Amino acid sequence: MKLERFDLNLLKTLLVLLQEKNTNRAADRLGTSQPAVSRTLAKLRQELDDPLFTRYSRGLTLTPRAEQLARELPDIMTSLELTLQKHVFDPGQQTGKWSLALNGFLIESHGYKIYREFAERAPNIQLELHSYSPMTVAQLISGEMDAAINFYPLDISKELRQLPVGSLRYGLICRAHHPMANKKIPTSDVFRYELAGMIIPDHNIRMMVAQKYADAGVEVKTRFRSQQLNPILSMVEQSDTLFVAPISLMESLDHHRFAYVEVDCDPAMLEQKLALIFNHRHSSSPRYLWLESLVTELFKRQM
Repeated sequence: MKLERFDLNLLKTLLVLLQEKNTNRAADRLGTSQPAVSRTLAKLRQELDDPLFTRYSRGLTLTPRAEQLARELPDIMTSLELTLQKHVFDPGQQTGKWSLALNGFLIESHGYKIYREFAERAPNIQLELHSYSPMTVAQLISGEMDAAINFYPLDISKELRQLPVGSLRYGLICRAHHPMANKKIPTSDVFRYELAGMIIPDHNIRMMVAQKYADAGVEVKTRFRSQQLNPILSMVEQSDTLFVAPISLMESLDHHRFAYVEVDCDPAMLEQKLALIFNHRHSSSPRYLWLESLVTELFKRQM
């Protein structure tokens, strides 16, 4: 194959196909049709003189040549992107799709705020927000997911960079007519009630102040935990259970139904750092430097 006769536009489709191993999903990511992706694959097979993929019941499996390309092509494409975009990055001119994963708290409290920032600064970008799941790390490594925002630090692959971008302050959420509603209470009063918490994948939940008292021999009654917010809120609304959650979550809740309880203790005990998480190969990318700036500025305004 001679490079001067090779259509470099084919590489973008090849990269997505290597990541997705499925022509339908590749078409969705590229914003095109499945037949168009299949036609591009046919051209790639001819140009590279290799089948690249073989079919099986659930999609495509890579040939040895394709496995080599899957290892080497992401870094090549990132290097090319840096070369072409250096000093000329303009978010207002960017197109395509960004896929971001947020943990269960953040997608409720900051999901729309992130969308609004994208809409104002990069109006031609199609933004997709996903819930951070046990699959997110693999998706970040493969390139299926562009970036994530979660608590910091996480015990995850060293292939991913965790960049601190801000923090959240924790407290308690209760039903509107709870005896502790809208009060500032000492930590000793917290443990008169059962607690609820959200399960955040890849994050070792310590329940903040609760765990410190548990270590001291105080009984912590964790009543309920869930990866989804709605079951917790339904349970809290119908009981005296206190929900351990960030203050910012109250902005998205109905104040006629829920109230906030402030815990009177060392503020440092209630702070939880946040990180922007992405593949290390994007560390110098203008796109990701812009995203870092956007997210850091957003959370700074919330503090």
